Amino acid sequence: MLITFKSIAAAPVQMFGNVALQLLELMGRLPKAPGALFAEDVTEALALLQQGLSELEAREQAELPQDSADKEKPAVIPLKHRAVPLIALLQAAIREQKGVSWE
Repeated sequence: MLITFKSIAAAPVQMFGNVALQLLELMGRLPKAPGALFAEDVTEALALLQQGLSELEAREQAELPQDSADKEKPAVIPLKHRAVPLIALLQAAIREQKGVSWE
């Protein structure tokens, strides 16, 4: 499943459903599609998302083993990196005072 985030302020952003639903939860929204944010709610959603990503990264760093024996494991793309296009869309929506929707 793909979820597309849209705003008049920026190009649409498509994400795999599981990643998009995690990000929606971090933004304080129900993890379901479709949905929307009014223009006045986008700033708070972005702040919650950035705070949640920071906390998640700190938790993941604390859980990493100290030894380097796991170098053979394939690299996992952090959620923080996957969120970059959505963060850019939210920032554009804030600049232009537009809402954001997803489906």
